[in-house]
Amino acid sequence: MELAAATRMDIVFEGFDTTDGPEDSTGLVEQLLLPDKQNDNLVKHVLTKGVDLQEYSQQIERELEALEDEQLSSYEKHEGALLELDSEIRSCDEVLGHMEKLLASFKTSLGSINNDIQALQSDSQSMSQRLKNRVVAEKQLNKIIQGVVIEPEAVQTICEGDVNEQYLECLMEVNKKIAYLRVHSKQHRKLKVFQQVQPELDRLRLKASSRVRQFLLDKINDLRSLSTNAHVLQSSVFLKYRFFNHFLIERHPEAAVEVRDTYIHIMRHYYLNHFETYQRGLTKLERSVADRADVIGMEESSKLSLFGTTKAVARDRANVFNLGSRADILDADDPRAIVLSIASETNDKRPFEELFRSYNLALVDNASAEYEFIMQFFVSPKARQKITGSDMARMVFGHIFEPSIRIGELFLKSYLETTHDALGVLLCIRIMAQLASELQRRQVPALDSYINSMNMLLWPRFQAILDGHIESVKRLSSSRTKAKIDTQPPATVRRYAELATSLLRLNASYNTHVVALSLARLRAEVQAFLTHRADSSADQHAALVFLINSYDLLLTVLYENGFTEREEEVGSWKQVLSTTVLEFAESELERHFGYLKQFVVDAEQQSDIGQISSEDLNRVTGTFNAEWRAQISAINSSIIQSFSNFRTGTEILHAVLGQLIIYYTRFHSLFDKRFARRSGASAACQPVGVQNVMVEIKKYRNNF
Repeated sequence: MELAAATRMDIVFEGFDTTDGPEDSTGLVEQLLLPDKQNDNLVKHVLTKGVDLQEYSQQIERELEALEDEQLSSYEKHEGALLELDSEIRSCDEVLGHMEKLLASFKTSLGSINNDIQALQSDSQSMSQRLKNRVVAEKQLNKIIQGVVIEPEAVQTICEGDVNEQYLECLMEVNKKIAYLRVHSKQHRKLKVFQQVQPELDRLRLKASSRVRQFLLDKINDLRSLSTNAHVLQSSVFLKYRFFNHFLIERHPEAAVEVRDTYIHIMRHYYLNHFETYQRGLTKLERSVADRADVIGMEESSKLSLFGTTKAVARDRANVFNLGSRADILDADDPRAIVLSIASETNDKRPFEELFRSYNLALVDNASAEYEFIMQFFVSPKARQKITGSDMARMVFGHIFEPSIRIGELFLKSYLETTHDALGVLLCIRIMAQLASELQRRQVPALDSYINSMNMLLWPRFQAILDGHIESVKRLSSSRTKAKIDTQPPATVRRYAELATSLLRLNASYNTHVVALSLARLRAEVQAFLTHRADSSADQHAALVFLINSYDLLLTVLYENGFTEREEEVGSWKQVLSTTVLEFAESELERHFGYLKQFVVDAEQQSDIGQISSEDLNRVTGTFNAEWRAQISAINSSIIQSFSNFRTGTEILHAVLGQLIIYYTRFHSLFDKRFARRSGASAACQPVGVQNVMVEIKKYRNNF
């Protein structure tokens, strides 16, 4: 060990001079030491403290020898354990070697298994793809099979079974097969199943079409009986089995046309007979309202009495010009038509507009139901969504209802040829407007042409009747009149007032220009007639009373029916009345205070107040002071006798007396100016004060 230590020291310190000083040796050692040794604290301590390296090396040797002896002693002490450990390590090496062989074998097996798994995975993917292909093919084949294969029970039902709900279900199933075959025949034309099934389905289609056609024709023939309720049969049978007709439309158009034509022929006569019977029954219930002589300007005829005297007889009917309750038909809540059996038992005569409304209500109700049935039965669901479907429905509807519509037009024409009832005709026009709105609400356009044709018949006749009234008033205006005029309104005025009020009521919600224009023409003629009658009278005062009473009667009738001055009719007559009242006030003042009025007018025209004669002023003052109370009383009496209407009489009296106050105030002003200018001149008498006259006038305020 010492040799070894010496050798190690020789190796370490070989070639170094250790006899040199500490500083030199220390620097040299620091230069030769490895870089990692420079950081050793112990070496640094030795080098920096100047320790003798040889002694220090020997000390290290001794310590190493002691440590070696200690280690050998420890090894000898644990030799058995180490040998045992060595034996165990060898045993473990053998086990690990065996495990290594096993693991190598297992690795080889895993490699083989991995290859097998990859092969299985490849096979699985291939099988999965084949399965997907089979599923897709199965679905396509399943669609094809379901699209073309028909169950034997369904085939037997179509060919031999009763035509009922079960037959309907089977036919719908067969129709699906036919539709599928037609849609996919080009795509799958090479498939044998299509080639084999196509002829069989065609034969089945023809068989089903034949049986369905016969079934529908039998049911349609049941409608030949007039006692059959067609609407009940339509809803309970035809609509229930409407698919039968849709099947014929798509699969056998010739049979569908035959069914449609048969239905049109039978229902055409069905509705014709019913509406013809209904129209004849309604005609028996008609009550005549007006004839040719019932015009506004009808002349009063003279009829010889039993003793040879004559008296005036006015031909005036209550309902010719007065609408009364006839307008209630437009607001009737009951939409039902007249029941002939009940009306015939009571023999209840009615004006034509009620019969007209009843016939057209029945026509609209039946037409609406029939049009809806045609849309559902004769128009397939596909065509119903197109314009062609609506055209088809209108065509079928037109063929069925053309005779019934013609009966309605003839019914109206026969009435219009003889009627002179303008209110009845206008009521019929309003009834047609209501029915047109109802048809629009129900979305039934099939009767639009009928509504238009009826209006084209009604409006010209209404215009002609009003033209007749206008001409009758013109004839009155051109006829000779008596020299003495009757101050009471003639019957023509009341007739016009009632007719105008009735026309305004019927035009309130419609504002039809034709009605307003015709009424304006009639109003102008009536006003011309009244003016002519007044101008032909020699008594101007009586003529003005006549005009005021006539205008007042017109306005009274209009006011009583709820019309105000916002209406052109009321405003026009109100303006004429106001003008005439002012004219009457001037005339009445002229009769009783003409001298006062004339003096004021002449005096105010003088350029110099001094030119007014004092004698004339005194004369007028004296006359007025002597007569004014009596003349005011006479004016009051005259107005009371001339006008029976309290409101109108009061307005006229106020107008006359108001004009009197105006003229007298102007006279008083002239009087004061004339005598105030000449201080030397004095009046013979003083005029009554204006205030005194006004107090007197107030006494007559409530005389009416």
